[in-house]
Amino acid sequence: MSLTTHVGAAPAGAIPFNHEEQQIVDELPFGFAGNACKPSSDAPPGSVASLDCDQNAGLSAPMAGRFTRFADLDSMNSAFQNDLASRGSDYAPVPCPGVDGSPGRWHYTASPGETAGQIFCGTFKGAPDIEWTREGELLLLNVHGGQDLNSLFGWWDGYANARPAPYTR
Repeated sequence: MSLTTHVGAAPAGAIPFNHEEQQIVDELPFGFAGNACKPSSDAPPGSVASLDCDQNAGLSAPMAGRFTRFADLDSMNSAFQNDLASRGSDYAPVPCPGVDGSPGRWHYTASPGETAGQIFCGTFKGAPDIEWTREGELLLLNVHGGQDLNSLFGWWDGYANARPAPYTR
C-alpha cells in the first residue's frame, strides 16, 4: 500500500509538467498534490527536474516543500551537502528527533541494513525544516513549516516516503 498522493488529469489552468516533473508528482509525499506545485526557478546543478509545492493538505503536515530529481547519486548527494553547508544564519541545525546526529542516515523498517538516504533537521527563520534524500528514486526532498519539529518529524516518519513508516533510528 502506498501513501503517496497521485494526481490524475490536471485541472484547467494547471501548469503542464514535462516527463521528469511528472515523475516527481508521482512520488510526492502524502498530502502534497501536483496542482499545488510549479517548476522551481533555481533548480540545483545536476538536477533533471525540481518542483516547489505549497499548501500540504494534512493538518499536522508541512506547509510547503521542494522536491528535486537528479540524474545520478553523486549529483544528488552533492546537492544535499551543498544545501547543508549553505543554509546561512537564518538556519539552526538540530538533531532529528530520535536520530543519532543530523545529518544522519535513515532506512525503512523492512530493510534496517539498507540505507535509504540521508536526512538533516533544523529550523529556518524559526520554522521547522527537514531535508532528506531517497537514494533509490534519486530524490532530494525538503519540507518546512508546521507546528514544531517534533510534529514535522512525526509526519516525515509516517508519511513522507513511498513505503509506509520509515524507521530512522
